[in-house]
Amino acid sequence: MNHRKLLASSFYRLIGRGTGFIFAGVIIGGGLSWPLMKIALENTSPQVFLIWRLVFATISAFVLVIMTRQFRIPGREVWFSIISVACLQMGAFLWLITIGVTMVPAGRAALLAYTSPIWMIPLAVVWLDEKLDRSVIASLVFGLAGLAFLFLPSTHVLSNTQALVGNGLLLLAAVVWAFQIALLRRYPSGWSTLQLLPWQLLVATLGLSSLTIAFSDVSLLQGLDIRSLLVTTYVGIVSTTFVFWGMLHIARTMPAISSTISFLGIPVVGLLSSVLLLSERLDVGLVVGFLLIAVAVLMQSKSSRL
Repeated sequence: MNHRKLLASSFYRLIGRGTGFIFAGVIIGGGLSWPLMKIALENTSPQVFLIWRLVFATISAFVLVIMTRQFRIPGREVWFSIISVACLQMGAFLWLITIGVTMVPAGRAALLAYTSPIWMIPLAVVWLDEKLDRSVIASLVFGLAGLAFLFLPSTHVLSNTQALVGNGLLLLAAVVWAFQIALLRRYPSGWSTLQLLPWQLLVATLGLSSLTIAFSDVSLLQGLDIRSLLVTTYVGIVSTTFVFWGMLHIARTMPAISSTISFLGIPVVGLLSSVLLLSERLDVGLVVGFLLIAVAVLMQSKSSRL
């Protein structure tokens, strides 16, 4: 057995025994990224932060696929998946949440961005020809009710233009993510998600960097102090590559309900860590809204539509 095979074999044995640790890492690693993004963006422009996030994520993703012996050179049959995800999920989604978190408290931002299962329902019915049964309708009702609680008059969102725009951007990000999921289900590539990940990140990094250089006078090092660089490295490696891979691993090795709980755990940690690190306030609308959205997502999981 050569060195690469030995490394891959050891890696698989490690993750096979450590699914619980991966589960915890996904929840904590993904949730902590929200207040940390808020901290980094105090001094760094959203463009610079996002570019470096993608750079670190791309490097770590290539290392991961090589370690797991899943590295492949893409052919024509997968370029649609690579470009669509690079433009929508890695590009538009990440850009929208990066801008949105500068206008909205980090805990609320985490919750709004993870409402994509709600928007998957109409897409699945209209575009993927899935049936609209009672459980799906109930899930949609709970999800929309949860969103309504997030916009109660007591939250002062509707009376604050910046907050309203920020909330809108984060909801749009969730819609973009849901659309991307539906797009990939309708046009599957035949490659695993992990095999595609580094190439999608690479295309997104090159595209965003090119656009920033061409249409902006922002320097790629502007405002990138030690604290911002450390946070950006963490968000790129842990919250982008590791969390994405970890959720994929959990989905393949754990029951559907457990997988969904991991999905919901990220905004929970995002909310709580924002309270601890940024002294954000948990209001009644935010808590009730989260609980209703959680019910909606769990109902979707039970009907096997996530």
